Amino acid sequence: MTLLSLHGIRKSFGAVDVLHGVDLSVAAGEVVGLVGDNGAGKSTLMKTITGIYRADSGSIEFDGQDILAFDPGQRRQLGIEMIYQDLSLAKQQD
Repeated sequence: MTLLSLHGIRKSFGAVDVLHGVDLSVAAGEVVGLVGDNGAGKSTLMKTITGIYRADSGSIEFDGQDILAFDPGQRRQLGIEMIYQDLSLAKQQD
């Protein structure tokens, strides 16, 4: 069963096209890794899935529900979140 489905996701920042029609399907229980060079669009894709960035076009479905118009809080309630590598909220002092 497909849990997360992206079709034709596009995202640009001004004249810079970052995501060019991304398609992705993730089944329930499946583990997926995103690998690519710096600037390849990995973080932009994740921020688009979590709702931090709004896709310019395409569709995002979670558990069969269209969530493209959902804000980050609504997506978080569904369990869609991103964990950042650096978890510190404040600069550590010696």
